[in-house]
Amino acid sequence: MTLLSFEFLGFLLIVLLAYHALPVGIRWTVPAAASAVFLYFAGWESLVYVTAVAALTWIGGRLLTRLREGDGASPRRKVLLGVLLALEMGAMMTIKYQPAAAAWLNGLISGEGSGPLSVWDLAVPLGLSYYTFQSAGFLIDIYRGKASVPKNPVKTWLFIGWFPQLTQGPISSWREVGGALSQGHRFDPDRFVSGFLLMLWGYFKKLVIADRLAKTTQAVLAEDAALPGWLILGCVILYAVRLYAGFSGGIDLVRGVSRMFGIELPENFRRPFFAVSVAEYWRRWHITLGVWFRTYVLYPFTVSGPGLSLGKKAGRVFGEKTGRLVPTALGVFLVFLLIGIWHGASWNAVIYGAYFGAVMAFSTLMGPVWKRMNKRSKALKTKGFDTLRLVRTWAIVLLIQYFAFTDTPGQALGLLRDTFGNWSFAAFAQQVGAVMPALEWLIAGIGLAVLLTVDIICEKKGDLCGKIARGPVALRWPVMLALIAAILVFGCYGEGFDKTAFIYNRF
Repeated sequence: MTLLSFEFLGFLLIVLLAYHALPVGIRWTVPAAASAVFLYFAGWESLVYVTAVAALTWIGGRLLTRLREGDGASPRRKVLLGVLLALEMGAMMTIKYQPAAAAWLNGLISGEGSGPLSVWDLAVPLGLSYYTFQSAGFLIDIYRGKASVPKNPVKTWLFIGWFPQLTQGPISSWREVGGALSQGHRFDPDRFVSGFLLMLWGYFKKLVIADRLAKTTQAVLAEDAALPGWLILGCVILYAVRLYAGFSGGIDLVRGVSRMFGIELPENFRRPFFAVSVAEYWRRWHITLGVWFRTYVLYPFTVSGPGLSLGKKAGRVFGEKTGRLVPTALGVFLVFLLIGIWHGASWNAVIYGAYFGAVMAFSTLMGPVWKRMNKRSKALKTKGFDTLRLVRTWAIVLLIQYFAFTDTPGQALGLLRDTFGNWSFAAFAQQVGAVMPALEWLIAGIGLAVLLTVDIICEKKGDLCGKIARGPVALRWPVMLALIAAILVFGCYGEGFDKTAFIYNRF
């Protein structure tokens, strides 16, 4: 059972009816039971692993709290936190990266390059990274005194194993959703309709747009592909759009389902392609992942002993103002390198992280310069210059997309080279038709136009689903029926359809 199956819709209906039928005080038990059932059907490994992480988090949180009450400055608390984080993060890294490590080790021993996996064969649990990061952040917050572990271990289990959130995130803190999950919520018609609309919008972005655009990526990666440069560039742009539509669509689906239970998950995407800088792009893209790394990795590094020492040494060399920025720039680079490695055990993932890390570190160091330039030049504050900044940001982001969907650096560089090759439009219709039939292009084009229109409205007006839910019935019902019809008629189904194909499903 996946979020894209009709079985899930039937399951969700039963859970919603049971939730709103019970007394408010015990309604939270329904999501807990539903999450266990969902995990069981997703694979027993996922259920066992989530339960183990939740048990370790609850026991560890109770011990951290007890030591804090006894002696808040006790070094044993720091040691205990380190052990807990090592167990959780170590288990995640072992499960995620052991196939690549074992293959490399086999190849090294045999002397024949990457050999077959023969050491381990562990199943990757559903949403592994999301709830590992979430539980690790929870433990750190308990250690810092910013969160308290509930007495009931089932509530900790629910915080980590909330079933819609497992597949796509977002990565939440206890302060954001822990309390909301631990209590029942009264039925709110406007909130329920808003959640349903958001869920439909997620399905629309995933099934009508993202899954249809998958064909453009397949065309570029085909071994016998001989596409002109303009078509390769167009397909790379569409890959970036597909990634946004698929990932943000999944998050909309998750947030919409949660909202129908009265639970508001944090926003994870805020129209990133409207960003006028790479820094703003990452404040809009996968927001909760960035917040997690800033809160638990970057900030602690910059105020740590080594970070402060580095700042003082850099200050003596580059000046006090620039010196203070050096630890932050280095921390930013390391954070994005980790984010790249999080995406996968491959050189392309390392290049992806190092690329954004270098860009962001440079931007950090140049921050004071940009600030002075903006103050002195009125031309930099015009809409025309903002458009240039938007195009520049798109170019920087698109360049690394060549490495995001290819397997090796050589493949990425080959596509990048071919982009600047043949730009003949003589066989335009034939070449475009070889990627997708004309009708598919038309549906994708209309879907993208709808997506762009909605994003523009949301950029200016905020939560559109909430406004429609609170608006007149004459507007609400046509919008819902139009989305349902579009999903059923134009959604990508049939032979070859992979209902588990959320790109970040098992990250």
